[in-house]
Amino acid sequence: MAMASSQFFCDHQLHPSCNSIRRTTLPSFRPHGSSSFRPKPQFQRTPFLRVRASAGRKQVEIVYNPDERINNLADEVDKNTGLSRLTLFSPCKINVFLRITGKRADGFHDLASLFHVISLGDIIKFSLSPSKTKDRLSTNVPGVPLDESNLIIKALNLYREKTGTDNYFWVHLDKKVPTGAGLGGGSSNAATALWAANQFSGCLATEKELQQWSSEIGSDIPFFFSNGAAFCTGRGEVVEDISLPIPLDIPMVLVKPPQACSTAEVYKRLRLDQTSKVDPITLLEKISKNGISQDVCINDLEPPAFEVLPSLKRLKQRIIAASRGQYDAVFMSGSGSTIVGIGSPDPPQFIYDDDEYQDVFLSEASFITRAANQWYTQPASTGACYNSPNQSME
Repeated sequence: MAMASSQFFCDHQLHPSCNSIRRTTLPSFRPHGSSSFRPKPQFQRTPFLRVRASAGRKQVEIVYNPDERINNLADEVDKNTGLSRLTLFSPCKINVFLRITGKRADGFHDLASLFHVISLGDIIKFSLSPSKTKDRLSTNVPGVPLDESNLIIKALNLYREKTGTDNYFWVHLDKKVPTGAGLGGGSSNAATALWAANQFSGCLATEKELQQWSSEIGSDIPFFFSNGAAFCTGRGEVVEDISLPIPLDIPMVLVKPPQACSTAEVYKRLRLDQTSKVDPITLLEKISKNGISQDVCINDLEPPAFEVLPSLKRLKQRIIAASRGQYDAVFMSGSGSTIVGIGSPDPPQFIYDDDEYQDVFLSEASFITRAANQWYTQPASTGACYNSPNQSME
C-alpha cells in the first residue's frame, strides 16, 4: 500500500508526552492475502534536471523524483521549527453492546454502549506545511475524499478555530480500516488529527478540551480520547472511562462483506418498540463479572441493518452455526456491516470455500487501551487479511 507521494513524511512517532519525544521508525505495512489497491498520485509530478559532464560537453538528464521535491520542502520547514513530522496509529473500535434507548428532540437517538478500541487501525503521517492557507491530504486507496469533507481536515480546521493557531499540514493516510463497517475508522482519524495538531502546538489544549471540541464534528470522535474502553451515552459523545477485567489478549476476527450499511438508512428502519429492554448497566455488570458472552452482546441496530442488508443476517447466522463453540460471541459492530467473532482470530472455513464470500474483508484483532498522556500505539503484530483485490476501502 504505497504510493509515489507516501514517503515524503519521515517515520517519526510521538511517545509519552508533549515534553518527551523520541523518534522511531515504523515498518511499512504489507497486508496478507491478495490485496491489489491501486493508489492514485495526489501531488503534481515535477521532473528534475540533473546536469552531468561527459567528454567535454554537458548532458541533461530529466529525472522524475517527486519525493525529493517534497522532502526538500519539508527539510526547509525543519530548519525553523521543533517538532515538524509525526506518525501516529489511528485504531478503530467495536461496540461490545449497543442499546438504543430513545429518540431525541434534535432527531438523534440516545444510546448506551460499551465501546472498546481494537488493534486494527490506520497509520497517519503528519508534516508541517510551509503553507499558511491549506492542508494537503493524500491516501493510499481510491475513493477517500481529500477535501474538507474528510474528517481529518475537519478536525484540523476545528483545532485552528478553537486555538487560533496557524499550523497547516501535509497529511498522508495509510488506510487499512474499511469504511461503512461500523468500526469508527473516520472518527478515529479525526481524533488522531486533533491529537497531532495539539502536539505540534505545544499542547495548548487539554485532552478534555479536545474531547469536548470533537463532538462538534462527530458523535463517536470523543470516545477515542478515553483510555480505550468506555461506556458511552447521549449521542455517543458522553464518555465514561471504565476498567473492565477483559483480558486484552482475547483474540477476535472481523468479517466485513463488500456491501456497506448506510447508517442513516439503518436508523430510518429502527423501531424503538422492538429494541431490547435489558438495562445497559446490567450488561456492564455481567461483563465485569463473567466476561464477554453471546447474551451480553446485544446490538439494537442489528434488526434494521439486516433489513437493509439481508445477506448480513445470513452471514452472522452461518458464522454462529459453523463455529461450534469457536467463538464466545458473534455480533455486528455499530450500524454494520462488520460481524465480529470474539474468542478466535480465525474465520470459519466457509469464508474461504464459498465464492459468495471471496470479496470479504478479514482481519484478526485484539483489544487495546492507551496510557494517560499517550496516544494509541500499534501492537507489534496485527494480522490483517484483505481477502480479495475487489474489496473496497473507500
